[in-house]
Amino acid sequence: MAPSGAGRRTDEAVRQEAIAWLARLRAPDGGTDHQAFEDWYAADPRHADIYDDVLKNWEAMAVAGETPAAQARQKPSRPPSSRLIAWTAVAAAVAAALLLVPGSPLNLSGPSSSGAQTLLASHVGEIRNVDLPDGSQVTLDTDSRLTILYTDNERRLRLDSGRARFRVAHGDPRAFLVEADSTEVIAHGTVFDVDVAGSGVAVSLLEGSVEVRPQAAAVASRPSASTILKPGQQLVVAQDHVPQPLKAEEPRWTSGMLSFEDTELGTVVASANRYSEVKILLADPAIGRLRFSGTFDPREPDAFAQSLASLFHLRMDRDADGMIHLQPSAATQK
Repeated sequence: MAPSGAGRRTDEAVRQEAIAWLARLRAPDGGTDHQAFEDWYAADPRHADIYDDVLKNWEAMAVAGETPAAQARQKPSRPPSSRLIAWTAVAAAVAAALLLVPGSPLNLSGPSSSGAQTLLASHVGEIRNVDLPDGSQVTLDTDSRLTILYTDNERRLRLDSGRARFRVAHGDPRAFLVEADSTEVIAHGTVFDVDVAGSGVAVSLLEGSVEVRPQAAAVASRPSASTILKPGQQLVVAQDHVPQPLKAEEPRWTSGMLSFEDTELGTVVASANRYSEVKILLADPAIGRLRFSGTFDPREPDAFAQSLASLFHLRMDRDADGMIHLQPSAATQK
């Protein structure tokens, strides 16, 4: 049970903040508030949970009745002002926003939502699937954030953090583009991953075809700066000059399991730590250089750490904060 007290805001107060953020982000100038919203969303788990719930239950809860636009509809008719027109557009976009509900279709197409930005996010340890209105699908890896901007001319998304898989539907004439840092990926009826969790933007192609290019090249129309990927290839922007073969185990993350083949343990543990609030810490750099091959559930850090301790003859300890420390045992030091 959550603690009570003057310093602890009620869920209803947080809910009112969530409603206010929902409306602000969909106002004509909502883009200027996006970073502040992300800070608020991440500041408290209740913010994320209640904001998600507001979106999920928008119509059932009649939240629209609490916006100025909805209240205006209940008042006697009067000449519309620019403020009321803006709020009407906000209410229309919000009424269509169900994107944070796993597996729910998003109503982001059509004139009423043109230019509206919407945030899609996953919690630590969560893998979230969302159906887009054009038939495309997005799978968000743990602790990831994606901004969706559909217009009448294009289907644009921006991966702000983490990793995502995109399954692009055929038949929609609008371009499908994904931004990641200063990179832009243009898809052609395909399945691909984009990862910004590592040292650079990584684009992995499973099916179809994608074009990877700097955003500056898109503006300057310099095709020579683009790279076309074929299925089974991966490009790490700013590291690879040419696409590299995609390792067979890398696309398996959507199952909730992580697989590695002859990989340094430091890299493996860093990937696993993204899925849990309980972190595994390696006490000696030499442990991080050990080679690991195997498949495991990163959402079970205790079981994984115990397996590593047994496999590499390490000692497993836990500190006062609950973090797991792996360090050389007496046997490994001999």
